[in-house]
Amino acid sequence: MVAANLSFSVGDVEKFLAGAFFPGDFGCQKMNHAYLSRVPKENEIFLVTHTEDAEAHIRAVFEDAEYWRTKRLEPVLFQLIRKGRVGLYDLIRASSVRFPALQDPNAQENMEDSVEVLELNLGRYINGIEIAAQVARDAYYIDEQRKDAGIYDEELKISHREFRFGSSEAERLAGVQKMLEEYYEVLQAYLNALVARGFIKEDKLREMVEAPVPPKFENGAKIVALAWTDPVFKAKLLKNAKEAIRELGIAVYRSPKVVVLENTDTVRNVIVCTLCSCYPYAIMGNPPWWYKDDSYKQAIVANPRKTLREMFDFSVPENVEVKVYDSTSDVRYFVLPRMPTGKYAKEELWKLVTPESLIGVGDPRTEFPS
Repeated sequence: MVAANLSFSVGDVEKFLAGAFFPGDFGCQKMNHAYLSRVPKENEIFLVTHTEDAEAHIRAVFEDAEYWRTKRLEPVLFQLIRKGRVGLYDLIRASSVRFPALQDPNAQENMEDSVEVLELNLGRYINGIEIAAQVARDAYYIDEQRKDAGIYDEELKISHREFRFGSSEAERLAGVQKMLEEYYEVLQAYLNALVARGFIKEDKLREMVEAPVPPKFENGAKIVALAWTDPVFKAKLLKNAKEAIRELGIAVYRSPKVVVLENTDTVRNVIVCTLCSCYPYAIMGNPPWWYKDDSYKQAIVANPRKTLREMFDFSVPENVEVKVYDSTSDVRYFVLPRMPTGKYAKEELWKLVTPESLIGVGDPRTEFPS
């Protein structure tokens, strides 16, 4: 991230959004995205520019792959082996049956496309682990459940690898891809072993592996509801959102960093993506049509209060500061809205959360939908 310690008038920002400025006008070599937030001085906006960080994306793929391997795949597999539900010989026999290979990121025309393929490969790996978890769900405990039950053995903890894949972006991308391919071979053998042991029929497994994985808005709603009721989780979420969310078994693998913005009685946070439609899909589902529309992108940056009032019939008190955060390929945001006042069943709280409240252009419901 490159920070430009400059402030511009709202008119200048409107010119920028209209394409009237070139990157040189802002004193930086590459202008991919902008972070724009309101500051107390009237008609002034502070600008921080983001350049795409391929290195951060590659490292994030590595960290996510390691988490899912060491927390959700290998510990479960070893449990099944110890219990006799799956044998090492099952894995050896099953290793000859292959699913379609992962795509080759090294064959792409540029680093941006290569990173995207690498992230898609990670998605296939994580999806396969989630499928295995569904298939064998009654035959194992994940580490968190074992800790809660007092049967966790620290000696059985799976070690993480270190990030050592050369010095250039190309070398590191190739190294992480090779690592993913190795992990994917183990996963394929595990899935096929579950078929051999009668956990699932082969045609049903193929159907699950090949099915598209739709994004789920419910993920974000349940994350918010948990933060409302669990102060320890909330603190983790605000400190390191991606890590906290990952520990819930929710995969966020298309962005190296996720930031949660907490609304308070003095601050209202709103998110936008001014140049495309960057959005935390795994957490918030598909974005509303207006999130991708230029009318919203330009207006919410130029005049947040007016836009909230006119587009969403939502008024923000004058004593509440409005901050607008621009999502990028490197950083995705979502809002932690304030919990409605009232008496609600804890397990039903997530139903009060709306897409608008996660974006910041509205508040949660005060009544459950009928």
